[in-house]
Amino acid sequence: MKLATFVHPVTGERRVGALRVADGVEALVDIAAAHALFLRETGQGHHAEVPSDMIALLEGGDAALQAARRAVEFLGHRSAEGLVHRRDAVRLLAPIPRPPKIVAIGANYQDHIQEGRSTGALDRPLPPYPPAFLKMSSAVVGPEEAIVYPRFGEELDYEVEFSIVIGKRCKDIAPAQWLDVVAGYTIVNDLSLRDVILEEKGTGLVFVGKNFATSCPLGPYLVTKDELPNPDDLRLQLRVNGQTRQDGRTRSMIHDCAKVVSYWSKLGLEPGDVITTGTPGGGAGFGRKHPERLLKIGDVVEAEVEGIGVLRNRVVADAAPTD
Repeated sequence: MKLATFVHPVTGERRVGALRVADGVEALVDIAAAHALFLRETGQGHHAEVPSDMIALLEGGDAALQAARRAVEFLGHRSAEGLVHRRDAVRLLAPIPRPPKIVAIGANYQDHIQEGRSTGALDRPLPPYPPAFLKMSSAVVGPEEAIVYPRFGEELDYEVEFSIVIGKRCKDIAPAQWLDVVAGYTIVNDLSLRDVILEEKGTGLVFVGKNFATSCPLGPYLVTKDELPNPDDLRLQLRVNGQTRQDGRTRSMIHDCAKVVSYWSKLGLEPGDVITTGTPGGGAGFGRKHPERLLKIGDVVEAEVEGIGVLRNRVVADAAPTD
């Protein structure tokens, strides 16, 4: 399933929908409402609960996801009022609006590493494990939401990242068991203020340059793992105003999904946690080498991963501060 969090067009509530395509028209099936209809019409009242919140759904585990799938299949192509909404008639949020943790892997594609070394941004040997930093959940925005260009930075950069969504509480997972704890996958556009990061690097702690408001576009869907059986060979691209800036495949990752999940499970992971997997080359770097690639106000950024979709956002100016 391709799952989304959307705003109900009548009630304004957050709901979880499953993408359905019929006769070329995309729609979202409200899975909690569809499950309730399934129970009423079949009299099968002992199935797992299907919540209307994404993290609660993931916490329900495989049983909740199977119940949601069963309900969507039961509904079929029917357009029951209140249960099915045209995709273009609702507003999507990030599929996980506030992930418990966002573990962002860095330096996982050789061409991106070479770009960093050529600008002096990366000047030390890399560790044998997948290095990472944390992004705050308050930085998350969904598809079509604005990327607000902060007033305190001048070098805004992009990074398309194939990202893993955790589905089970776990710790110290062996690489061979990594899929057992994964719910599915999504896209993150890891935005950075390179000039701010350069200032922060002197302290040994990079934070503000990676965690400003709207620096983590995420979505448009959470694609369950059964839909993407080979996540270690997917194409990922990023376009700015229709021009391709990044184009790579996940098979080029230095540390594959199994190693990434296994290593960072030492933190203790929980349903809804997001782990990015790094980005290929093609970014602006620190602007001094490719200043023409830096994002500008008005730019439209599209991050795309094969099998997941396109995460589209526009860069806007920060509003003037109020008195």
